[in-house]
Amino acid sequence: MSNTAPSDVGSDMLARLIAAAAITVLALVALPLAIPVVATRMAGDTVATKTSFWVVSKWHWVINAAGIIAVASLITVEVVLLARWISSGDAEAFSATDGWAPQLVPVFAPWAVINLLAGLLLLPVAWSLRRRRIATQVRTRQITDVIRQEKIENARKRAADLSTANHIGVTLDRNTGRITGTGAHPTTAPHPVGEGRQAFGVVNRSTVRTFADKFHDIRRVRDWINPTGTHLILPTNSSAVRALVIAESGAGKTVLLNDIALCATQYGWPVIVIDAKGDPADAEELITTAETLGHTATLGGAWDLFNGTADQVTAKLMRLMPIPDGANQYYLDEIRGVLQAVQHESPIRSVDDLRERIQHPAFHVRDQYDLSMVNQPIDRSGTTAGSRALQSLLVALRPLEKWIDDDGWSYTAPAADVTVVPLSPVNDAQAKLGDLLLLDLRNYLATRLEGRDKTPVLVIVDEFPQLVTGAQDPGDIAGSLFETARTAGVGLVLATQSVAGLSNDPLRRRRALSSGAALIFGRSKDPDEIVNYAGTIMRLESSSSGDELGAARAQHSYVIPPQDVREASDGAFWLVQSGALAPFRALPTGRPGLRSPRMTADECPHEEVGPAQGEPGLSDEHVQA
Repeated sequence: MSNTAPSDVGSDMLARLIAAAAITVLALVALPLAIPVVATRMAGDTVATKTSFWVVSKWHWVINAAGIIAVASLITVEVVLLARWISSGDAEAFSATDGWAPQLVPVFAPWAVINLLAGLLLLPVAWSLRRRRIATQVRTRQITDVIRQEKIENARKRAADLSTANHIGVTLDRNTGRITGTGAHPTTAPHPVGEGRQAFGVVNRSTVRTFADKFHDIRRVRDWINPTGTHLILPTNSSAVRALVIAESGAGKTVLLNDIALCATQYGWPVIVIDAKGDPADAEELITTAETLGHTATLGGAWDLFNGTADQVTAKLMRLMPIPDGANQYYLDEIRGVLQAVQHESPIRSVDDLRERIQHPAFHVRDQYDLSMVNQPIDRSGTTAGSRALQSLLVALRPLEKWIDDDGWSYTAPAADVTVVPLSPVNDAQAKLGDLLLLDLRNYLATRLEGRDKTPVLVIVDEFPQLVTGAQDPGDIAGSLFETARTAGVGLVLATQSVAGLSNDPLRRRRALSSGAALIFGRSKDPDEIVNYAGTIMRLESSSSGDELGAARAQHSYVIPPQDVREASDGAFWLVQSGALAPFRALPTGRPGLRSPRMTADECPHEEVGPAQGEPGLSDEHVQA
């Protein structure tokens, strides 16, 4: 017979019941964590090699918070009900019945199932934590499998580009990077971002970064990034607008150049666009958009060839003559002498003026010696040096007659707020015209320097190497133009499809690439020389394929891997200047009837931000401004 008092038995049973209740509460709390923990453990690091893993919804904070609140509310309700059950005495009565322990299962099993399924609500939270953990491992190079590390980094870059595209209302094909369309209300250029600044692009920033990333010291891009580091802006000082744009056909270069031109018009600058692609449709679209924004714009129109000083007019006319080869040097010197003689009082101002001055030089030359030089007979028929020079000049000028006029536009007197000149280099006459326009641009810069003229103006030359003819080298011309444009206060943007187009000579290419202008590049099949200017980064590479990092070696790697440039999607670009870089996506050009929604300068394209595209394993180190 047991000597245990009934009160002791009741207390023991109550204690066991309370212990069971405590275990039950712990189970209720732990069960919702089962599915997220198991799911993330089973996925491992492999899931991070998928682009979709790093694409984060802009509502992810709301989704995560809603899931946590729902599960917390469920557990709170369960704990309150359990506490009431114990405090009411029902639990004690329940424990007094024989075989009460097995009856706990049918009582609490439905709640256990509900709590287990509630774990589905915590999956977004688990993925967010997992993303941050892997982001830290990528940044610190703790992924022991080097190949997997590279795949993860590539997935993060693609996700960053997709997120930026979605943010501005552009739809990308995930497999090809092709732009398939735009949303109903895309963010278009020119886009105001505060304090009078106009943006033409949005910085690509990865969708996840850790707190260590946020406090990482960086080198910031000057002039071209707004203070919050979210947008690519056109510098408000025209002398700071010097850029060399390199991207293959179809990469979105034309859209980018149009964006830059329209941003300049919003600053009130006159813009001259020389388009060597010769596509009238592109020119007409830019003109229509400029007019929609309230600016005057004109397509082509006659150009004033004879603007400038006497020396400048002589240089342009001599540019139409054959390249000196020794045999023709005497005749070229003769033509130059005639032109200099008849422009003693004033420069030639038209073709008719050229004809009149050479045919009647007495009123235009300095002295009898110059008059004799122009009227000197060169054969028995009475042909003079002047008439022979005039004949050569008129033959060279005839193909250009439809494009030149003494009342036409010039760099000093643009025809409108936006002057677009489409040229087709396959046409010999238009190729010569383009070459003359580049020469006249150099004259214009020199004239501004002499006159200390700093009024803002922007000149854009697309496919400019195709306009360089004769013995000139595009690399030399680009380098000299950039070096002079800054001092002259002229904004200058030169564009080409490839680095090879700059020059066949490596030293001349280097001069153009290192001229101090911002280097903007997009998709290219041969990017190795370009990415050198983005710099390298010291990285640790594991020499072990096991679970531990083991031994490792440090080596310099490209900040922007060449393969990233080869695989860049449409509209994706990088800007490199002064040791800093910014990967970005060009905004769609504003179209008639398509309004760009206004964003504040503080608005960031993503709620979670992280390693900049093109920056292996790092956060937005070279992006923020």
